[in-house]
Amino acid sequence: MLNPVFRLCTPAGLGLKALAFTLHDLDNRQRSPALENRLQRLRLAFDADHSAVQQQGFDELRYRLGRSPQRFPVSPRTLLEQFRRNGGLRAISPLVDLYNQWSLNSGLSIGAHDLERIELPVDLAISQGGEPFQDLGSNAPSPLPAGEYAYFDGQGRVLCRIDYRQAAFSAVSGATRNVLLIVQGHSATAAAYLQQVAEALKADLLHCCASGVSRVA
Repeated sequence: MLNPVFRLCTPAGLGLKALAFTLHDLDNRQRSPALENRLQRLRLAFDADHSAVQQQGFDELRYRLGRSPQRFPVSPRTLLEQFRRNGGLRAISPLVDLYNQWSLNSGLSIGAHDLERIELPVDLAISQGGEPFQDLGSNAPSPLPAGEYAYFDGQGRVLCRIDYRQAAFSAVSGATRNVLLIVQGHSATAAAYLQQVAEALKADLLHCCASGVSRVA
């Protein structure tokens, strides 16, 4: 029996919902005309009110965990604030720009991890406390508190903390070709909406970021 790509291991009472998929043979360096055209269409379709409404359940989750939504903003909230300050999102790389725009538009948490740097399966589970975590931009790891939900790879390494910070070691780079994508919502996220966003994101990545013949899992 094949190992799963992703396992949802959080208590049912939290109401977390997530879908994950892998993509292979991507090009995260070349900005194709297809990518620029798709990003432009997504920007024109962006509805700030819709995005904010879809994010509200993440705030409730933080209150339940004893975390401040202002101190630990969910990733689409950070993107929304960036948009309001700058009138758009900062360009990073083809893959990141596309899933960031989808996260902003949808109000869902979306992350990508380099498959060459992690071990599957990835679990969304509750931290026990003390797990070392070094996020992007940090110089050294710090221990997670107990009782937070986080993503862990097959070696038990922390990939992401409460939709707030991603680990440095698993982040995609220009050399990344194979990725794990995770689209996550909360108790108020409709299952059909989560599925719709995940499928549309996958289609866009294959159309805009594929390098040669792509294989999808």
